[in-house]
Amino acid sequence: MGIMVKLEEDQEGMSVTMNTHFFFALVLPDDIKAYLHAVTERLNSGFPFKKWLHPADYHITMAFLGSADDSMKKDAIRRVEGVLAKEASFGLTLAEIGAFGKEDSPRILWTGVEQQERLFSMQEKIYHSCVEAGIQLDKKPFKPHITLARKFEGENPFSLESVRQVANVNDEHFQAVQVALYQTHIGESPSYEKVFTINLQ
Repeated sequence: MGIMVKLEEDQEGMSVTMNTHFFFALVLPDDIKAYLHAVTERLNSGFPFKKWLHPADYHITMAFLGSADDSMKKDAIRRVEGVLAKEASFGLTLAEIGAFGKEDSPRILWTGVEQQERLFSMQEKIYHSCVEAGIQLDKKPFKPHITLARKFEGENPFSLESVRQVANVNDEHFQAVQVALYQTHIGESPSYEKVFTINLQ
């Protein structure tokens, strides 16, 4: 069901995990990544952010593990794989653009998804599996989103309304069919690598 070889090989020495982080996330279909990339192409010239994410890095974070040690990550993988063993795929729909941080100078630009109880239920299963493995997780409420860009650097105040008008995000539908454990590679683009995958039924 998953691909664990890379995780085990890379983490034999602590040097690999010193400057990297791991997180469980919902994997997005390639056509949705391409659609969102086209949206950012309409935005990036008029709304300067320090970093626009590579489309391969688009995802919905379920649980951020940070630099948890190998034994905890392996236990979390085993537990998450167990709770998702009979989880069926389900539909999601893109929602409007949003931002985190200061209203006039946000730190994160993102697009959301329409409220879907299945997504929240699955995230709760993944979250609690990681906690049961001994990993300390952020206790903030789950707010599903797909990060598009980071750190607004414009000279003029940021306008979310203007971004939404230019972005013109449609209610694109897609199927949630896979969850993955990602590893970060700081300074690279794409920055995230799937090291373990779980396919939904």
